[in-house]
Amino acid sequence: MIYTTLIGGTGNQMFQYAIARSLSIDLKTDFSLILFYNNYFIDFFLKRESHDRYNLNHFNIKEKNSSILKFISAPILGKIKSDFNYIYEGNQYEFDIYNQNIRNLKGDIFLKGYWHNEKYFLHNEDIIREDFKIKTPPSEKNKSYIDEIFSVNAVALCVRRNDYLNPFWKAQLGICTLNYYKKSTDMIAKSIENPIFYVFSDDPEWVKKNIKLDYPTIYVTHNGFDKDYEDLRLISSCKHFIISNSTFHWWGAWLSSNKDKIVIAPEPWLNSYTFEYTIPKKWNRIKCDRSELYEQSSNKIFELHNNDLTLNKSIKIKMEFLKINSFNHDTIIKIVTDSKNKGILKLSNKETKPIFIGYYRGLSIRYIYLDKTISLNSLKISSVNNVPVKIKYIGIKSV
Repeated sequence: MIYTTLIGGTGNQMFQYAIARSLSIDLKTDFSLILFYNNYFIDFFLKRESHDRYNLNHFNIKEKNSSILKFISAPILGKIKSDFNYIYEGNQYEFDIYNQNIRNLKGDIFLKGYWHNEKYFLHNEDIIREDFKIKTPPSEKNKSYIDEIFSVNAVALCVRRNDYLNPFWKAQLGICTLNYYKKSTDMIAKSIENPIFYVFSDDPEWVKKNIKLDYPTIYVTHNGFDKDYEDLRLISSCKHFIISNSTFHWWGAWLSSNKDKIVIAPEPWLNSYTFEYTIPKKWNRIKCDRSELYEQSSNKIFELHNNDLTLNKSIKIKMEFLKINSFNHDTIIKIVTDSKNKGILKLSNKETKPIFIGYYRGLSIRYIYLDKTISLNSLKISSVNNVPVKIKYIGIKSV
């Protein structure tokens, strides 16, 4: 049996379902979905207004005992680790499911992670697409929208804002800027004839005021958070896509059956690069400079440098303390790396869990959020590459 935890909103749950479903096909076994008690109790029983709620029941999913919702609390996790083949994603640099001997494992497998990469299920693509057909019939208004979308050169323009405005997620994930959407719509308009843009967002009033296009535009605002599957069906019915760094929007584009679709996604996908690339190779990437979201403070810059020729590693790191707009009591650390190789840095101290920061070969920029309770003086930075790399301070200077 394959077990997978469901964490986050609909888009995340779809990735978690897809890896378990695909792996169960490969191993010729059953699979089951697990909902953590402490994450989902409020959502299920008190009906909290949140996108973090179970929504896969609207899809054509296949799961053993699918009618039974399973809840476990965090303390049980220790028992799971000892009794199961427990596989924690961590970050995808450290774990690639198809480079492990997972197909030779005996007994139950427990998966915990987000799995934001199509490589985990692309070889079973047709089955995953069939499973993610929405079985809940559309409302009359949504049926009307579907007919209209099919009749025109519809482009889904997707904007994610509400929970991404939280200072932690704003630093970790980042918000797609108006400039990103301007460049993306111009690119689409040059590539297809008579585009009509259908705008989807969790912040409809903001997009109406701020997303002003020189092309026909329709704002789709009638489906609430509890009917996000209706929006997903409408998005995937479009012919082309401009998406935000949202897994929900990712699935809307991926599920489209248009073989000639143009999909535009932001690069980098996340401010803090902790996962292997989520964007499929066939999709278009447009640079999204999120520096306008922050303002520079009068704090310090730490410059670190490593040059160990015996390990064939070389990296320069600059840590710059910023303030996030409208959140002056919290700190954003801007980390700039210039490296000959890709890898991961670990930022840690005694007061918080480690933060893993991925970087590319060449120049990379990441933003990390620290709340006001964390002492900047105790921060430590180290490498978690396969080969350890020593990093030392070469100077501290004022801005």
